[in-house]
Amino acid sequence: MELTRENVNQLFSECEWKIEDWPKEATSIENAPDVAWMLIPLPNGINIAGFYPDKIVDYSDTVSELLDQVAYLSEKTGISFPMLGRSKNGSWSEDIYEIQKLYLLGVVTDQLLALPTNGRIVIGRIPKEKSMVDIVSVDEKGEAKLLAKKLGDQYYKVDD
Repeated sequence: MELTRENVNQLFSECEWKIEDWPKEATSIENAPDVAWMLIPLPNGINIAGFYPDKIVDYSDTVSELLDQVAYLSEKTGISFPMLGRSKNGSWSEDIYEIQKLYLLGVVTDQLLALPTNGRIVIGRIPKEKSMVDIVSVDEKGEAKLLAKKLGDQYYKVDD
């Protein structure tokens, strides 16, 4: 898949667990079942991004394809957040919200990591063979349960 604004938006929309898709009895992120969620600290609060765990697993390789097209992004070097908007063929987006979608997809698939380096934050690539993704379900009582693990290319389902 080519790294374009349209493809990133389509992939994010496909994987995103939208609030309107929650069961009616689920009133908060804590009791939304089968959601891979991330808490993103912001200066004025916390932003919550939720994703369907099965879709994150299904599209992990597609996210990897998109990240492969980001210029200078590797596990050996770090880049700044705005540099995620640059592909090897030029700029795919300058909109920080679209860049954030690619970043969140990279983080939730365990392919990107933000690291403090020399007093600033840089984004690094986690080598695929070293990535580990935990797929967690949160039940109606708000209790988390580990459903599966993915280490590198291997997917391990966790039995009850």
